[in-house]
Amino acid sequence: MVIALQSSPASASLLPRICTGRRRLMISCEVALQSEAKPSSVSFKKGVAPSPDPTRIGSRVRVKAPVRVYHVPRVPELELGGMEGEVKQNLLFWRGKSLTANRPFRVEFVRDVEGRGLVKFVAHLEEDELEFV
Repeated sequence: MVIALQSSPASASLLPRICTGRRRLMISCEVALQSEAKPSSVSFKKGVAPSPDPTRIGSRVRVKAPVRVYHVPRVPELELGGMEGEVKQNLLFWRGKSLTANRPFRVEFVRDVEGRGLVKFVAHLEEDELEFV
């Protein structure tokens, strides 16, 4: 069995073609090597496109809204209101492209959990839920 990959224009099908010959079976797959140059249209919440601000990454924030999370190990639910953390990532801009993340700020928190000591966890939050310290 021989699998052959062939380059083709971006409009080509991504499904493999199966070619049968007298003595061998050949599967060829056409793959687009370049994407189209058209920018994708992105709609942001409230119709405003935020500007990328790399200075916010790494800054300290405090959660000002009542937010509950349920993904911290050995803690059934955790109220984040009033906790301070560090912004690790802004998910509105990724590899030079604009994204439409619902909760774009990835914030890392450190919390003392009874019986475990300090536990690090992350939460995704909106800008209006945060106050930059």
